[in-house]
Amino acid sequence: MAIHLSGFISEGFMKVFAALLLAALVTSSAAFAAPKTTAQNNATVKINPDTLRRLFLDRNVGIAISLNNVHQAKERVNVARGNLLPSVNLGGAISSGPSFALNSVSFLLPFLMPSNWMDLKENTYLLKAQGMSHYIAQLNGYSSAYSIYMTILGDIELRGILSLQYENLKAIEEQLRLPAQLGMIREEEYLQAQAQTQMALVQLSQVDELVLQEKAAIRELLGLPLTTEIVFEDAAVAVSPVENWSPQSLLTQVHEKSPESRQMAAMITSAQYNKWSKAFSFLGGHSLGASRMNGAMGSLEHSGSVNFGFAYFPNLKISNLNIEQLKLRKKELQFEQANLIEVTLGSLMEAQKQYNAAALAHANLVKVYDAEVLRYKLGMTDLLHVLEASNGLTNSVTNKIKAQTALNTLRISLHRIMISEQFAKVEDCEIERRGSGGIKGKLGRVFNPEKYQVTLDEVCGN
Repeated sequence: MAIHLSGFISEGFMKVFAALLLAALVTSSAAFAAPKTTAQNNATVKINPDTLRRLFLDRNVGIAISLNNVHQAKERVNVARGNLLPSVNLGGAISSGPSFALNSVSFLLPFLMPSNWMDLKENTYLLKAQGMSHYIAQLNGYSSAYSIYMTILGDIELRGILSLQYENLKAIEEQLRLPAQLGMIREEEYLQAQAQTQMALVQLSQVDELVLQEKAAIRELLGLPLTTEIVFEDAAVAVSPVENWSPQSLLTQVHEKSPESRQMAAMITSAQYNKWSKAFSFLGGHSLGASRMNGAMGSLEHSGSVNFGFAYFPNLKISNLNIEQLKLRKKELQFEQANLIEVTLGSLMEAQKQYNAAALAHANLVKVYDAEVLRYKLGMTDLLHVLEASNGLTNSVTNKIKAQTALNTLRISLHRIMISEQFAKVEDCEIERRGSGGIKGKLGRVFNPEKYQVTLDEVCGN
């Protein structure tokens, strides 16, 4: 916007106008800057299962470290692929003049060596195993964060109920203060009410301390600064459709498809290629070479070498033992999965029974407590019955929330086993695109790798 001032405006008016304009600009700048500073100081993050998953996968340091390991494994594959590329060695002889004479040309052909191909395959499957390791780290880390989050929700619910009971006991204590001072009731009755109120306050403070520690744990997992306020939104873990399955049926469904089993399969395949690499290690380098003869280069001649050392057969034996050890580990993994599934399904069934019983007991004791408070206000019972009802209500609500939290965490564990609910949204790591087979496809992946590769950001997500 342009401002045009006519020549007849006085100099004094101009000074006043300039001062007002400068003040307006300063005020305007401050008005625009202030909200930005306030927003930074009062940043708030709302936590629910979805935002928890995204923030954890984006910010957790452990996940970043595991992804860096995948990057390193990827570079080892690139090095192994580069070892297949041919190279040229030029030999020169220094002459008496200012230049040198080219006396030999040697073309190294590493792609003719089977061990180099086996090394590439070995590192490729190690990369796949490392990608699975990253995927497992994401799943397990999010499972822990999800369980902590549901525990916090249970503790927050418990705090609300304890706070309400504290307020009720505080009101009873206040009602007894004046009668005790006037001698209308025994002082011991007032002191008992006061002691019960203080015990309720202690319980309330203990839960506050617990929630504070759990919030700090979530802050660390998500990598949030101390200036960020964390707000926990209410949520529930969905019921899994396999909760009533038999352990054997569930094991059959998930064992071979689990990322842990796929990781072990990749490691076994890598070890097998390592064995074949050692088996072909007696074949030395291959090259095509030509030497200068009578001023001209001679015809190309192929050369190679064969080397047997004392360590050849022991290395093969060690490779076979490593493969057998990995196969035993895969079998052991199946037993571990069977144990986890059996315990999870059994505990889930018992947790459901405990929750149903605790919920019924709590509902009944709420009615008992409300009735005792009403009877006490009407002078139909003494304080002891009210305090007993209060203690019973506290125990019932604690058991109910404990059972609900156990139910939620066990369902999280079951969803983790099945890779369902929120876990289905965690991206797997498929490192490379599938290329064509045969020697043409193999050489194409060596000499034109960009066609068959994708970036780790694309395949591992986040």
